Amino acid sequence: MALFISGFVQAQTADLSGREQALERIELKIDRLLSQMTLKEKAGQMLNVGLPTILTGDYWDARDSAVFHTDRFKKMIVDYGVGSIHNTPGYLAGKEDWYRMLKEIQDAAMNESRLGIPVLYGIDNIHGANYIKGSVMFPHQIALAATWNPALVGQTAAITSYESRAASLPWNFNPNVDVAATPLWGRIAESFGEDPHLISTMARAYVQGAQQTDLSLPVSSAVCLKHYLGYGAGNNGKDRANALIPERHLRQYFLPPFEAAIKSGAMGVMISSNAVNGVPCHANKYYITDILKGELGFRGVVISDFSDVEFLIGAHQVAADMREATKIAVNAGLDLLMNPYDAKVVDIIVDLVNAQEIPMERIDDAVRRVLRLKYQLNLFETPYNHPDSYPEFAGEKHVSVNYQAACEALTLLKNTQQVLPLPAGKNILVTGYGAHSMNLLNGAWSRTFLGRDTQYNDPTKRTVLEAIEAHNAQGRTSYVAGTDYLTDINTDEAVAKAREADYIVVCVGEIPATEKPSDINELALPTVQQELVKRLSVYKKPLILVMLQGRPRIIREIEPLSAAVLMAYYPGQEGGRAIADILYGKVNPSGKLPYTYPKYSGNLLPYYHKKTDIRDINWGFDGFYPQYEFGHGLSYTTFAYTDLRLDKEQFSGDDSLRISITVENTGDRPGKETVQLYAKDLIATVAPDVKKLIGFQKIFLAPGARKTVLFTIDASDLASVGLYNEWRTETGTFELQLGGQPSKLIRKKIVYHSNNKQ
Repeated sequence: MALFISGFVQAQTADLSGREQALERIELKIDRLLSQMTLKEKAGQMLNVGLPTILTGDYWDARDSAVFHTDRFKKMIVDYGVGSIHNTPGYLAGKEDWYRMLKEIQDAAMNESRLGIPVLYGIDNIHGANYIKGSVMFPHQIALAATWNPALVGQTAAITSYESRAASLPWNFNPNVDVAATPLWGRIAESFGEDPHLISTMARAYVQGAQQTDLSLPVSSAVCLKHYLGYGAGNNGKDRANALIPERHLRQYFLPPFEAAIKSGAMGVMISSNAVNGVPCHANKYYITDILKGELGFRGVVISDFSDVEFLIGAHQVAADMREATKIAVNAGLDLLMNPYDAKVVDIIVDLVNAQEIPMERIDDAVRRVLRLKYQLNLFETPYNHPDSYPEFAGEKHVSVNYQAACEALTLLKNTQQVLPLPAGKNILVTGYGAHSMNLLNGAWSRTFLGRDTQYNDPTKRTVLEAIEAHNAQGRTSYVAGTDYLTDINTDEAVAKAREADYIVVCVGEIPATEKPSDINELALPTVQQELVKRLSVYKKPLILVMLQGRPRIIREIEPLSAAVLMAYYPGQEGGRAIADILYGKVNPSGKLPYTYPKYSGNLLPYYHKKTDIRDINWGFDGFYPQYEFGHGLSYTTFAYTDLRLDKEQFSGDDSLRISITVENTGDRPGKETVQLYAKDLIATVAPDVKKLIGFQKIFLAPGARKTVLFTIDASDLASVGLYNEWRTETGTFELQLGGQPSKLIRKKIVYHSNNKQ
């Protein structure tokens, strides 16, 4: 995969022996440093505090500048020698502000503390370097997943690293590799969707793009995978809710994305705030030490989420006080404790070690991991980066990739009688909650935590309304807000305006939110927004529904009233321009759904459900009712699939199977198509899934052009987790399913023979 490294020569593939020697030298440096450290200094390296703790004022104060509090700064940075810092200064800092802050922090840590250990700074740059003024803000991860283009995801990650490093921020709390097991979960917008294979592929691309060939490069940043493990599977659909996940399911669906990203070199993992089967993840030694550090061989840093060690007391109720909570978490395998407000946990760790309640080996392991990441990032030599060294920050090359990502993410779900593209020069009514809002394009984690503050919006970027106006003839576009998220503003006026319109574009949406503020009690699109669509439909004018939302909101009643439906997710700063360009046909849509879009709130199944899950009231198997299936997405052109070939119809053991299929653009427009490959085990010891994605490729075809697409699979692609929680491929018949639309897959049976007795 070609990675995008802006402003620097692309690093060549590193010599393996040279890399190994460099890593060995790092371990020797760590040995020497550990031998010099006191217990308190080691405990200090295990603490991550919030930046506001060392600034003047209270922690959550809004500020217009960052002024360090002299006493608190010295206590944290010099006296306690905190290992890591996170969070923002309470205002939108530019890269020059960040450089000033990081320089002062690092100079103090390295010149005034006894051992001169630099600080590891982490930040939630979720969709681009979103906490740096003027940076590019990409589509959210769920939209990037909809591109089905891992190379493009790698480019966005590389740009995020470049722009983060321009602000001296070397560690990013991203990507999110949670499996979004329920569409009720508000953080589905930050995930790569519901499918383990798609998530794993995108996670690998993100890690490789962000970390490049060497973490010491000035354009690389370390990633921190989150949230380990099962965060997206809350039993009630709420944030931080308890998940009920049998071990077989854990290994089949939730663990593979973490494994894929770790194999790609990920050096950070953030622990999930929730509990699984009643055991808080921050207290789960089996998950952290046995599986993550043991089975997966993870050598990086395991960090807690915000105050989650403390939450073992009041939220999870598995610890009586902070001393007991710290003991549980550190012994479970946490290396870095995000305790944002103070350094008390350092003294607690010292006391627990002296009381022999935490073994010294556990402390040394934790500190070694923190120091390892600091050395790999070259922070001892280059603790901060001057912003002048990054001339392409927010430049045209980065904006161009952002625009491409938004265009490829947008997913055309419906296009009755080819109502789209819109013809030029027609009267267009643009209305709805999301029609004239940059905040609904950007979503949460956009300059502020929830992304609702309008003062930080870039006036040079276009809303959907403004982008449509730029396409349409002067005076041909009218706008009425219609509704807010939950309340009517002027629906009557919108309905009156609709009489004069040739086409109606209704931009419904979801209020930007994340974490607990993203919890909802009703998955349906808010009633007031649905009523706007219903009232506008009375004129029988072509109605185009554009959805700006982090998760799929149920639209069962208004979908039939819409001639076209465009899923926009949270498409980022270039989203307005991309939406208008697709509506008017300048760009041909190519996005595909990365989740199953439900039709009913009582039927929330992923596409890889069991056959018994869809038993209907007539005892048949017709009980799967999606509004749109996983992998669905339309184009303005058409594609034909022919000539499916296998190099053999039976294979065994370690052999592989080669598959080819020919795809032809049978329409009159150039277009991109995602060829999807699924497998289904027809008979298995453990009830098989209806199907599972095992491969995909995105291709470009001019009108009339054709291409033969090749896949190679082996036994591991057909495997599932068996009775004893181990991956296995059973002897038997499998069905391969290929195509670009889930409703039009070509099927072919194959037989696999295992060489092992089963």
